[in-house]
Amino acid sequence: MTSRAKWMIAAVLSSVMLAGLTAWLVTDWTLHRHGEGHAHDHGGTDFHAWMHEHLDITPEQHEKLEPIEQEFEKQRSRLKEEIRTAGLALAAAISESKVDEAKLQDALAKLNKAQGDLQRMTLDHFFAMKRYLRPAQAKKLVQWTHDSLARDH
Repeated sequence: MTSRAKWMIAAVLSSVMLAGLTAWLVTDWTLHRHGEGHAHDHGGTDFHAWMHEHLDITPEQHEKLEPIEQEFEKQRSRLKEEIRTAGLALAAAISESKVDEAKLQDALAKLNKAQGDLQRMTLDHFFAMKRYLRPAQAKKLVQWTHDSLARDH
């Protein structure tokens, strides 16, 4: 393998790792840290406590939001496992003595798809929740989400 090819592979791998890390950080921030001091741990009590404390969620709203939260957590867990599995496949592909470009591209495509699916699902979840909020509540949730995403950049 020529020196140029080695540098190209190293550049691609570095880019892949940086893109993966960036996607993970954005996803992690979006899912767990929507604002200073407030964890958005779907399925945990922190997010629900934040919603009740800051959004004044009514019992009727809670009843409508709870199934949405439960379904989101189930799908989030599934996608997190897909991301983990794809990351392991990518790690295996780059650690081989002779990098198989097809394996590398396949693992990268699966990782990117799972990360993109998780980010899209998170946005869909946000909009699904927003439908059940009063305008003032929705405004607070939008601001909270906006601030958490803007702080990450």
